[in-house]
Amino acid sequence: MYILKPEMAQELKQTNSEIYVKSPKFLHDSKFIATIGDICTIRIIKEIRIPDLIIVDYKTKRNISLNPEQKNILENINCRTIEISNEAGTISEELYCEIEKSIFEGKKTKIIVNGEEDLATLPVIKHCQIGAKVIYGMPDKGMVVVDVNQQTKERTNKLLERMLVK
Repeated sequence: MYILKPEMAQELKQTNSEIYVKSPKFLHDSKFIATIGDICTIRIIKEIRIPDLIIVDYKTKRNISLNPEQKNILENINCRTIEISNEAGTISEELYCEIEKSIFEGKKTKIIVNGEEDLATLPVIKHCQIGAKVIYGMPDKGMVVVDVNQQTKERTNKLLERMLVK
């Protein structure tokens, strides 16, 4: 299990990437899309397509439940569905392994997290192939689209190395 060090929290909240309110059109050409977060996942489903990997917790802003329409969109995705537990500020071994397995096997997968899914972005970037698009939500701002390349993989690996491992 990876555990976020308190001094890293602010660093992970910052991004140099553009924050999108609407799904950027270039996502239509993406071979692999992964989404982390309920609202950005719903937006990508409505505006682009069903992502190849979906990681959600059926909540927004940590503790607000989705409305019935939003929940219905996520529940009606026909793909392999896995439920796991993951505490806030961590990446559980189960979450990490399911992300790795889903990407490796190439089957559309929805991971429903009981707990918190925010840090799942790191193992997703680590295991995605170069050229994949990883999208995560920024509450009250929009969504960030990470183009997985050598630079983003190196930054991600360095962040994971700095976290506590149990």
